[in-house]
Amino acid sequence: MTLCAQEIRDTARLRLNKQIATNTFFDKSKSTNDRLNAIKGMGYPEEATFNRLISFARDKSEDKDIRLAALKKHRYDQAYFNTVLEILADPAEPASLKAGLIKDIGQRTTFRIPAEMRQQFQSALRARLDDPDQSVRVNAYRVLVAAHDIVAVDKLVENLRQGANFTIPLEDGIELLDMDGSSKHFTTIRPFLNNPNPKVQAQASRALANDPQSRQAIVGLATNKRTNKDIRTNALRGLAREDDNFMNYAITIILDAEESADIRYDAMKNAMGRLNYHKVPDTFQIRFAQAVERVAAGRPARTSDGKELTAEAKQLLAHLQKYFPAIGRFYRLRK
Repeated sequence: MTLCAQEIRDTARLRLNKQIATNTFFDKSKSTNDRLNAIKGMGYPEEATFNRLISFARDKSEDKDIRLAALKKHRYDQAYFNTVLEILADPAEPASLKAGLIKDIGQRTTFRIPAEMRQQFQSALRARLDDPDQSVRVNAYRVLVAAHDIVAVDKLVENLRQGANFTIPLEDGIELLDMDGSSKHFTTIRPFLNNPNPKVQAQASRALANDPQSRQAIVGLATNKRTNKDIRTNALRGLAREDDNFMNYAITIILDAEESADIRYDAMKNAMGRLNYHKVPDTFQIRFAQAVERVAAGRPARTSDGKELTAEAKQLLAHLQKYFPAIGRFYRLRK
């Protein structure tokens, strides 16, 4: 068989599979799971298929997940845009469909779209900031705050400062202000650093890592073994990004055999991140490599998600020796 003949056969097989997937998705007698699995094999739809996708998305008798899948498969054009905005504006539409569509259109919309469409988009999502369903509100805030929408940001700040009846989970609100630029919102976030909810305190610890007034308290949370693990993890992540003294206490944590494997791993991971994105003096690079070497030669320990600490340390040490000249020279001379 010639290569050309094989290519023809392969093309024909792909077209057949695409047609089968398309037919299955639009077949209402099939189960929802079968139809949702089928759309994954549909490939890029034909022109006529786009029209059917819009028709099914508008059909309120259809399963909400089928409608969402149809719109996610559709190209980003005026028909898609109008259909999404119509569904978002309809109080009778399912909340999960609205939440999914907000996420989809948010990921696909750029602010290079025409000004009129951009205004419609912003208006539609701003209206959903007060939606009765929390998942819809959260997704609307996520899309708008990521675009630094002043209406959404101001509304979020007001919501967090009022001290009660929060319209979205506190931890999500703090995360969003961090996304907008935590340095603009220190006054709003600071009170949550002592919140009794560990999820809230964890997000506040991460967001306030570059706040001079909060730094000492966050270092204390990160290094205290009695602190909730999620709070320590978030504190370490934020401090690695912001604190010039991070390597000092990170190395101490890495060397402490009494520390949990999770926290030691987080300290290694975040210290590695600091080496990648900040200028770390050679002396601290070498101290870090020596700490990792100690872990690699130490007692095996496993993190809660199954990582073997000594094996991870061995891989990291090899990486450090290969890609960081000061560390590479130190180990070559030591030989």
